[in-house]
Amino acid sequence: MEHRAWTEINLAAIARNVRLIRKQAGAAHVLVVVKADAYGHGAVETARAVIDAGAAFLGVGDSGEAIELRTAGITSPILVLGSLIPGEIEPVITHDIAVTVHSSQKIQTLAQIAKALKKRPRVHLKIDTGMGRLGALPSRALELLTQIAESDALELEGISTHLAAVDADNPQTRQQIELFAQIIKEAEERGIRIPYRHAENSLALFHGPEGTLNLVRPGGAVYGILHGSPRENDTGLEPALTLKSQVVFLKDLPEGASIGYARTFTTARATRIAILAIGYNDGYRFALANRGEVLIRGKRARVAGRVSMDYTTVDVTDIPDVTVGDEAVLIGRQESERISAGELAVAAGTIPYEILCGLGKRVRRVYLK
Repeated sequence: MEHRAWTEINLAAIARNVRLIRKQAGAAHVLVVVKADAYGHGAVETARAVIDAGAAFLGVGDSGEAIELRTAGITSPILVLGSLIPGEIEPVITHDIAVTVHSSQKIQTLAQIAKALKKRPRVHLKIDTGMGRLGALPSRALELLTQIAESDALELEGISTHLAAVDADNPQTRQQIELFAQIIKEAEERGIRIPYRHAENSLALFHGPEGTLNLVRPGGAVYGILHGSPRENDTGLEPALTLKSQVVFLKDLPEGASIGYARTFTTARATRIAILAIGYNDGYRFALANRGEVLIRGKRARVAGRVSMDYTTVDVTDIPDVTVGDEAVLIGRQESERISAGELAVAAGTIPYEILCGLGKRVRRVYLK
């Protein structure tokens, strides 16, 4: 073990998940969301794997993420899903990256810069059908679609919306999709051609209303997580990331000894403590103090005391023969036991995406192909 803390990313699992998503999507194209460094899995390696598995598009959050992929030699279509600030517009146009717009002013600015560069960028208009965040109001949708379609500097490639409900069975999800479909119908009646229409995220794809659009945008499902789904285990999706560290020190403490900052843990018996080389700077949450569990020698060991910046202490009293150098699994499987990102998120009071996206720079990514 050459690293203090590392992840093992199973690219074969990611590829299998994409193939399952493609089957679920039917005739619709698949845009895989690789923003936030592919949810902590590593954007470049993940992008290559999902493209090989049949993804038609890549979705990112900002221009920096898109240009990172282009610089790595990835030529597949890329869409910036978020809002562009002025300094991002020229680089994305230059690198042939599709953009999302939300306002007439941004459309005008985009057209002006495109003309100056003698480029014709692909544009997706986002409509706010109930998320209350980015996106044009539905009342302005036809006006903005017309503005893009009639521009000689822009190519109208798509229209999108963002589903707000965490649970895909929520009636609001159906209402959003119906409103979105009505906008598309009115645009088509006016003769506006929109090649790609997309709204469905991972949950909606697997558990929402039957899709009628021709592009889906899975994120979590690609990585084996279907947050908010009570039937996650029924999908066949496979978690792709394992988070590991190693025991760097062992200490035997008597009954009544305190452990860690603020002395939040006091031993109730003679206790053996293992110190792991991972802390909250690496993404193992402070909130897991006295709550989280890790796997060592196929057994669960409870976090004892506060999680520090660089280290985590766990109680291994009941695990025989633990030695310095033993592997500790914080997310993933070891022998017959498994700790999921979802389990860790519940213990930390957050969501699994935040757990994965929060993995720190010191955590090495190791790719299993």
